[in-house]
Amino acid sequence: MYKLENITKRFNGQQVLKGASLAVGEKEMISIMGKSGAGKSTLLGVMAGLIKPDGGKIIFQDQDITSLDEEGLAVFRLKHIGIVFQDFKLIPSLSVFDNVLLGIHPRRDVSKQEKARRIHALAEEVGLQDKLQEQVDNLSGGEKQRVAIARSLVNGPTVVLADEPTGNLDEKTAGTILDLFDRLHQHLSTAFIIVTHDKDIAQRTQKIYSLQEGMLLCT
Repeated sequence: MYKLENITKRFNGQQVLKGASLAVGEKEMISIMGKSGAGKSTLLGVMAGLIKPDGGKIIFQDQDITSLDEEGLAVFRLKHIGIVFQDFKLIPSLSVFDNVLLGIHPRRDVSKQEKARRIHALAEEVGLQDKLQEQVDNLSGGEKQRVAIARSLVNGPTVVLADEPTGNLDEKTAGTILDLFDRLHQHLSTAFIIVTHDKDIAQRTQKIYSLQEGMLLCT
């Protein structure tokens, strides 16, 4: 369904990725581990279509997306990729509803009514149905990450990429967020790829990849 084939990427004269490959099946949950500076952020950017690799292929549903132009990549990301960031990437002055709406607002093929329906459904799914009009700045860290997760899912993506999704949370809150990922994974047809340095998080996924010296090893 989603494959990286021998991806290479060089930054500032340094070879960050040296033939990284992986395969993710439909509705699969995998984790990618690696030390700080191993290239996890670069890899995530490549997987999201935000960074163009120097070599190799990204195959999504039998299409090589590395051959797409910028407009094609933007459409690919909008319709098929959800991203959850460690630092949430929310707009503090906006409400929960409006922050989730930002994820689907550009879609002209989805009606205003359908957008609102999806937001309300996801708010209930992540336990924020009573806080849709609350300003994000007033929320706890765990609640902010729930908003970010809802935003990543509002387009019905094929793949969600989560970059250290519990990195800014205390242990108890991190556990509830991981439980939420587990529940969403069971309910949805979405694949989840979680980038983490935490072994406990990785062990909750179906496959664990390790990024070492620019290569991905399945452990």
